[in-house]
Amino acid sequence: MPAVNLKRGGARNRADRTSWQLSERQCRLLLKRSEDAWLSGLPLNRFITLAWGKAALEGLDATKATGGFIRIAREWMRWHGYPMPWVWVQETGDTFGQHAHILLHVPPELDLLFRPMPLRWGKSLLKGAYVAGTVQSQRLGSAYTSNANPALYRAVLLGKLTYMMKCAPEALEAKLGLAGWGHKPWGQSSKVVGKRAGAWQRSRGG
Repeated sequence: MPAVNLKRGGARNRADRTSWQLSERQCRLLLKRSEDAWLSGLPLNRFITLAWGKAALEGLDATKATGGFIRIAREWMRWHGYPMPWVWVQETGDTFGQHAHILLHVPPELDLLFRPMPLRWGKSLLKGAYVAGTVQSQRLGSAYTSNANPALYRAVLLGKLTYMMKCAPEALEAKLGLAGWGHKPWGQSSKVVGKRAGAWQRSRGG
């Protein structure tokens, strides 16, 4: 079962640390763990946005809610007998406030069961009433399974990852080989309190 890739200690990992952009290290982690998921036969095939700010959840509270969502989702998937590769980023915008974008793996056989769960989990993590649009969840279209069309899957996945990493220095887009994959300009900046990006970690056995 993959474990959360969370290193402790040091100012850079302080729970209430404020950042404005993703680092190159964080971007490479997201790309590497997405590739690891593919190679493990567990492609990241669902894209979820948690717009915490719409429900008046901001700052460190929003960061904690994102961590809580991942924990609940992993436990649900484990209960059904599956691991759950995932990557996520947090950013802040005028429409959503502080929010998270998540890519994770859902086995096709669990798709129908999984569909209502993100909304249920999101509601359980909010302190107040749910606001429409706070939780958004979608499959990666016809690229849902890795063996359906690998080229299409790669294109869709890289498009989502490029979108997720837009709050990184503009020069990194070409350096990471992602130029031309996304529709949002890189080099954006937004204030995030707490952990800005996270990813699953492969077990030593696989």
